[in-house]
Amino acid sequence: MTNFTSKPKNLKNKKRTGFSFMEILVALILIVSLSVGAFFMFNEAQQTRKLAQMNNDMDAITTGCLTYESLNINSELPDSLAALATGLTDSDSVDGLEHKNIVRSTKAADGNFVDPWGQAYEYDKAARTLTCTPKDKSGAAMDPVVRHF
Repeated sequence: MTNFTSKPKNLKNKKRTGFSFMEILVALILIVSLSVGAFFMFNEAQQTRKLAQMNNDMDAITTGCLTYESLNINSELPDSLAALATGLTDSDSVDGLEHKNIVRSTKAADGNFVDPWGQAYEYDKAARTLTCTPKDKSGAAMDPVVRHF
């Protein structure tokens, strides 16, 4: 005679085939918190990069103005920053050579050199200054940075 009794199911030995809701929820919370932290670190890095670019641009423009002054027959600064992008002709130059694009490292839009926030640098020939007004992370104006040369 055969015994057809079934064995009781052992639930502890059953293999799991997926993740529980709590495991998925914990993983999502970790991913979101790391993403938020990375976002703020990226914004800080962007602001630092823009300030460094502004300092480099101002150094290049200041050096370009002094170079223009030393190469100019009348030993005077350019009337506008646009002259740094176009340069000197041979008749304006002390050495009789053309000097084009005295400043190449900064981007110029319509003859004006533009800061990392999209505004034109302010140049004052009489005061021999170059001014930039940086913006903070929220877009509010910070204290102006003035270079005297």
